[in-house]
Amino acid sequence: MSESMTLYTATLLLTNPDVNVPIRATYKSVISQALHVTLSSGRLDIFVARPPETFQETHYVVTQLYLMAAEAAKEDARESVDVRVLLQGIGGFDIGQAKDTCWEVVAVGKEDGKLMPVFISERQVSAYSPALQVLILRMPTRGTGEIVDEEDEIEIGEAGIVSDSEEEGQAKPEDDGHDGEYPVVALGGTFDHLHVGHKILLTMAGFLASRILIIGITGPALLQTKKYKEYMEPLSERSRRVLEFLAYIYPGLKATTHEINDIYGDAAKIEDIDALVVSAETRKGGAAVNKERRRRKMRALKVWEIGVVDGSAEGKLSSTDIRRRLAETRGESVN
Repeated sequence: MSESMTLYTATLLLTNPDVNVPIRATYKSVISQALHVTLSSGRLDIFVARPPETFQETHYVVTQLYLMAAEAAKEDARESVDVRVLLQGIGGFDIGQAKDTCWEVVAVGKEDGKLMPVFISERQVSAYSPALQVLILRMPTRGTGEIVDEEDEIEIGEAGIVSDSEEEGQAKPEDDGHDGEYPVVALGGTFDHLHVGHKILLTMAGFLASRILIIGITGPALLQTKKYKEYMEPLSERSRRVLEFLAYIYPGLKATTHEINDIYGDAAKIEDIDALVVSAETRKGGAAVNKERRRRKMRALKVWEIGVVDGSAEGKLSSTDIRRRLAETRGESVN
């Protein structure tokens, strides 16, 4: 691309991934091109026109898109671009109603060109709305594997499946999990310097919820052993970022955040919670929550597990990595 090309602060990329076709083979170069025209201080929204119906397939699509974007951002020095995956019809998100997003350009791969007239029709742009620039991006013929082979797909584990001992309430391989299956869903985490792993976790918890998301955010008692904790964002900032992210991708859900200073949080106290979403590294916490709920004579929660949260995937920083870099920029020893 030309060095004098226009760079945009807000890019929308239209996609229509097929879970039966290697997503990287189809979208790796498309996402890279979309990032390349986005300012490093800007944002890229990846819109999925027809999300899968099940938890596991949606987890696969969302994770592949986020991790490909992270890899491309690292390669193109766009790591500060705020990437968000938007799922049509999930959590109250409707591209036709998203009038306040202020995208400057809408991009689409050539093979997905049929999404453009649908997008324009659903947006119903008024005479007072600024016209969007349109970019048609190079894209391999779907399923040809011209970019990568299927075996090169990012390994993300099996969402919803617990491979070790199966505690009461844990999702089994035969459980599919569908959009809005549970009225109230809970999850917890540090959510420091909100990164790709956090976004995947929040997205999948919201996928399962029909009304309310309850997010526990770790307080001082659980942060004593964190590396570079002096560079951790204050709880108020972590909470703000989580709520802003969820309000953007799932405008139909009510999200609340709470400080937690033990492994249970509000998930072991609020009777009306229906399901809990955990990551592989916090699996034991899910089992502990159900044990505590049973002690309190409360029903056990259905526990759903996702992979790739700790930042170990190529191209994706963890919160610890981010804090380490902050220390390095200030000339402090990281040994």
